[in-house]
Amino acid sequence: MIPLEPVEPTSAHRGDGASLRWLLAAPHRLFFFCGMVGLALSSLWWLGHLAGRSFGIPLPLALPPSWLHGWMMTNGFLPFFMFGFLFTAGPKWLHVEPPAAHRLLVPALLALAGFLLALAGAQFHVIAVSAGVLLMTAGWLALLVRFVALLRGSRLPDRLHARLVLIFFAFGTLAQLVFALSVLGLSANGVHSAVMLSIWLFLAPAYVTVAHRLIPFFSASALPGHPVWGPRWLLTVLLGIVLAHGLLPIGSVLLPGPLFGVLRVAVDAGGAALVFFAVWRWGVVRSCGVRLLAILHIGFLWLGIALGFYAWSQAAPLFGAPQAGLGLAPLHALTMGFFGGVAFAMVTRVTAGHGGRPLRADGLDWALFWVLQAAVVVRVCADLWPAQTLWLTLLAIALWCAAFLPWALRKAFIYLRPRPDGLEG
Repeated sequence: MIPLEPVEPTSAHRGDGASLRWLLAAPHRLFFFCGMVGLALSSLWWLGHLAGRSFGIPLPLALPPSWLHGWMMTNGFLPFFMFGFLFTAGPKWLHVEPPAAHRLLVPALLALAGFLLALAGAQFHVIAVSAGVLLMTAGWLALLVRFVALLRGSRLPDRLHARLVLIFFAFGTLAQLVFALSVLGLSANGVHSAVMLSIWLFLAPAYVTVAHRLIPFFSASALPGHPVWGPRWLLTVLLGIVLAHGLLPIGSVLLPGPLFGVLRVAVDAGGAALVFFAVWRWGVVRSCGVRLLAILHIGFLWLGIALGFYAWSQAAPLFGAPQAGLGLAPLHALTMGFFGGVAFAMVTRVTAGHGGRPLRADGLDWALFWVLQAAVVVRVCADLWPAQTLWLTLLAIALWCAAFLPWALRKAFIYLRPRPDGLEG
């Protein structure tokens, strides 16, 4: 059992083996470990479902598998990584003392228990899924209250990025509630709305906010002579683009016609161009010599690719060629490429930087990242090659597991051990 007191990493502990008690040495250990559990189970569950379907042995489910898949891959593990980052980098942003990990233990375990209940209960009854999501939401709310306290305790005049992330997490919490109620009522429209709300009003803008603050700083610190470039207007426009992408479909439903379709093409195409420009200004070419930075740049680059795909898919019907649309390729470029790639980069960086290890991506991390890129490309191709969708989708999740499971296992063992340098954290 994990004790409710933090562990002091003294020299007496340096030779200790893996132990759950080390999860309380720092907030990022606790949340990243929970995220690794969620990532592994979500990935293996989807692999099992697709494999069973391919061999004519579908898993028993109380709700459509795509509903659970959409929820797990947005809310099953990414928010754990985000909370770990918030309670590690957030206090530095705000110049306040970080909370002790043991004070975050109960809400973290509440959220993890909710995820496990929803995943296991999906095989039996929708009530279990809804109850699990609500349990997870309760954990989120308790953690957000903790973050609000940090925000209010800060005396810095510039708290914009922290405030924005808090606002987007509030939308994510709302999406959780919508999902729980929609599952209970077996509402396909409600489930779809909840997942889209999670993606476009929570995850995408939160990722953009964090990227705007950190990528310029990381680039300038890793690339000699490279300037810090992160103007406020860039954050404003990028957030406007992702939020507009999420909200414009509502307008197209209320006012049918070509107007909103044209607006969506303009927003997505303009957004893609701006992302490519920002990545270029941040030094994506020079970053190729610094693996950890290159991983972050490439992950962010997928946002531009996804928006470009969305623009193409929105333009196709306007030109009378709806069959030229890209199906779910834009969505998977966003979720697997952008969300997955940036999470890979940030978790790897925080794990090294706050774990007493060299701040770099070693050979194995680098290789696993490129396996992840192959998974994204194969999943995109599954929509571009409909005749081979089934086996390409199965191959994509197999590659996703091949990239993330060894990575998750490797990092999890780090969180279960003391820092090699004997320092706290």
